[in-house]
Amino acid sequence: MRILLLTFFLSVALTSCNKDEPKTTQEPVKTVQTKPLSSDKKVDKESTTTQEEFKVGVDYFELGTPYETDDKSHVVVYEFFGYTCPHCYHFEPFLNKWVEGKPDYAVLKRVPLNFQPAWAIFQQSFLTAETMGILDKTHSQLFKALHEDHKRFRTIDELASWYANEAGVNKEAFLSTAESFILDAAQRKADNTGFKMQITGTPSLVVNGKYKVSNKIKDRNRTLKVLNFLVKKEAQAMGLVAQ
Repeated sequence: MRILLLTFFLSVALTSCNKDEPKTTQEPVKTVQTKPLSSDKKVDKESTTTQEEFKVGVDYFELGTPYETDDKSHVVVYEFFGYTCPHCYHFEPFLNKWVEGKPDYAVLKRVPLNFQPAWAIFQQSFLTAETMGILDKTHSQLFKALHEDHKRFRTIDELASWYANEAGVNKEAFLSTAESFILDAAQRKADNTGFKMQITGTPSLVVNGKYKVSNKIKDRNRTLKVLNFLVKKEAQAMGLVAQ
């Protein structure tokens, strides 16, 4: 079912990885870092009060059918990503800065996708780490291992060894969780969520299942300004903050 869903995805802008790129192994992670990973500007709570106007259809898009978040007390921000996607790697420190300064009424939900066969084990490992409660210890570190240290993982067993070394988790317990029915269901849910929110490339940001930040924005700081604008817009609509 997951593969069938993904065949409906369309192509996207150059600022993201998409499923229509050539199917490869992990060789694309040999990226040349031309800019420091730290963001240019600190994103803080004050930035959420920006009065700058952003245009629907240009800076962001409204989803035809909103996705129900089942969270009435927070604005849920979904980040769709893939570990081997170089754009996701370069966007990670910017998003981390946003998390540090985000308002309390906003929460981030990371969703790993499986656009290509080589992405499957990384989606599986992320959801396993999340289930086992070790994600905080491993998320950024795996990006670094792939894009800075140029490590190669071709099986879930190789990744399990890495997680065991990095987070001190029992390798067999990690594999048992990774190969469970619960994890299979989680992978299907992740891909289905991306399908329902019309995700065509990574990284992609969706606010409350209603608004998708444009992938064509090349300035990452502007991307976060649009994100803040939409988060506040939804918070006001939900009555979490004053109009």
